[in-house]
Amino acid sequence: MEQKLYDVALIIAAGFNFVMAFVLAHNCLWFREYDVYRRSRLFSAWVFVAFAIGFLLHCHFQWRTSWPEAASALSVSYFHIGAVFFGWSHTSLLRPDYLTRRIVVRDLCLLAAGITACWLSAFGLLSVRHWQFSIFFVHSVYIAFIFYRTYLRVRRSLSDRTADENAPRWWTAEAKREVLMGHNSFVIGGHLIILFGIGSIVFTAAFPHDIWPYTVLLAMGTVVFCYIFYALEDYGNIIDAATHATEDAAEE
Repeated sequence: MEQKLYDVALIIAAGFNFVMAFVLAHNCLWFREYDVYRRSRLFSAWVFVAFAIGFLLHCHFQWRTSWPEAASALSVSYFHIGAVFFGWSHTSLLRPDYLTRRIVVRDLCLLAAGITACWLSAFGLLSVRHWQFSIFFVHSVYIAFIFYRTYLRVRRSLSDRTADENAPRWWTAEAKREVLMGHNSFVIGGHLIILFGIGSIVFTAAFPHDIWPYTVLLAMGTVVFCYIFYALEDYGNIIDAATHATEDAAEE
């Protein structure tokens, strides 16, 4: 019964992710003038697709019970992809000039190295236990640090900017409040992702031979992704003021 519930949860979670990815990608047509936001939606859509494919692979191959090392390598692979693409997506929304060619090359090299190490370990070609995951953990922590640091700097800059007669026409008190709330929703999403990641490690470590914890984690992960989807969709309602605000903050 536990195995069947787990399989059903995988399929449902994959379905949710595919639907959210489609909506994010399809609605990009409405935001052609906002390159950073449109690109952010596409990055997030690819993350949802990566997780959905990973869930379906778990369901098809049943590696949790037959080949745990491969199951771990697969999970780390799409989590690492998610960390990189969410970093590109959400940090760029706070700082439009963030995503340079140097950062893309750096993150892709670390992503390739991390995924390769995980799968070499799964096939028994890398014998150092647990170290195969170190690239993923260190890289993800660094991406999270850059995101939070950028958020604090941009929020401080926007909070100090008053909506008075000297401010641009688009920077009203209402626009300021909505932009800050939009950025705050991204931080809440970041909190949820980190808590979900840590919770996944602790939860599965406490029950290493059980299937049911993964079903619970899938439900939690779906809620987290739904919130991220909602926050990104809602940000589109204030994208004009948010774009001006973050561009000005980046220049200060």
